[in-house]
Amino acid sequence: MYVGIAQKGVPVLYLSCKRKNFRKEFDEAEQTVAKQKSKKSKYINLIFFLVNLCVIGIIFGTQMGKEDMSISTLLNSTFSPLLLLLALGFWFVVQCVDGYRINLLVKSSSGRSRPFLSYKTNAIGRYWDSITPMSTGGQPFQVFYLKNRGLNVAAAVSVPIGKYVINQLCISVVWTICLIVGLVTSSGFTQILCFVGWAMNSLLMVAVIVLSINQRVGKKIVVFILKALQKIKVIKDYEKRYNQVIKIVTDFQVTLKSFLKDGWLFAKMIITSFVSIILHYSVVFVVYCVMMGSIDFSMYWQIFLFGVMIDMAASFIPLPGGTGVSELSFTSLFAVLISPSSMLTWALLIWRFLTYYITLIQGILVMAYDNAIGNRKYSWLKKKWELQAESVTFAQDKLHEFSAEKKRKSGQIF
Repeated sequence: MYVGIAQKGVPVLYLSCKRKNFRKEFDEAEQTVAKQKSKKSKYINLIFFLVNLCVIGIIFGTQMGKEDMSISTLLNSTFSPLLLLLALGFWFVVQCVDGYRINLLVKSSSGRSRPFLSYKTNAIGRYWDSITPMSTGGQPFQVFYLKNRGLNVAAAVSVPIGKYVINQLCISVVWTICLIVGLVTSSGFTQILCFVGWAMNSLLMVAVIVLSINQRVGKKIVVFILKALQKIKVIKDYEKRYNQVIKIVTDFQVTLKSFLKDGWLFAKMIITSFVSIILHYSVVFVVYCVMMGSIDFSMYWQIFLFGVMIDMAASFIPLPGGTGVSELSFTSLFAVLISPSSMLTWALLIWRFLTYYITLIQGILVMAYDNAIGNRKYSWLKKKWELQAESVTFAQDKLHEFSAEKKRKSGQIF
């Protein structure tokens, strides 16, 4: 672990045990960003996005052929426009909580609270997660963005890693609890997908625990699993995957050890992560209330459970946002709660907007803001900080000169 001194003498914690690794990890993030910004990746991401739109379009078009899907029919149903506004506000609260979690780490690692930067960092991470396969694009962009916004390499790398590690631990707990209960209330296709998604997520936790106890045994297990996956053509580049797994496990171990050095920060991250997860999976309950026209808390736990199960079922799908499986899981689980089928389709569209498309809109708006205003604003802010630092240094030098002159005049220095 490396401990540095931030402004005003505040100690900061960098979530890594070897400072030399920071530059390497930042370079890897920079390469990933450059790759994602290439023409080829842009075309691939556009194709994935169009596929997602096509899935929604097919569902909506198919339903239109069966029932009246007009806006007027929706407004004349139990649908509540007021509760829809509440749902949008609820979504914004989720974003603010996630931004607060990033700001906790930004303040800890840099000594300066920057809430607006933290909100934008979260928005950019969610945007790139939403358009890249397996939701893997967000973290490198967050590292790159934080570095370009004044954080040093150590802080820029440690903030996204710290948030990711704590989030994965909390999600594992929530998923395990909901899987045990959910298996009783679901069956067939959705149940199988949930179990597969939970198993794949749990493998990472198991790898961390085993490697922490015995690295030799743990690495043998990782090698065995990866070679088995290579034989059945699930993975192609064994060496690349092996290095990725070991890096993820190392990040988990080192980050947790670093967090345990700051118990209060660790506690706050755990609490806010659980709050964020609960709010995230409560969005689907708000959507249900929008369609029913009233808030029925007696249905909260069942619908919360459905929200978790949808995420579990779609977690191992390579398409961004779990395209296809998310929609199928939603309609399968909510068919017994929302009727007629036209209302179920509208519920699906609203839920998909609040959990996926609005994230894309937010990310685009943040990047547009930075291009128009944010970059210039940061340049002025950076200059202001530099002048403040120079003023502090100048004042300290003058005080030192004054003290030395006073001692000389009093005869203490000849």
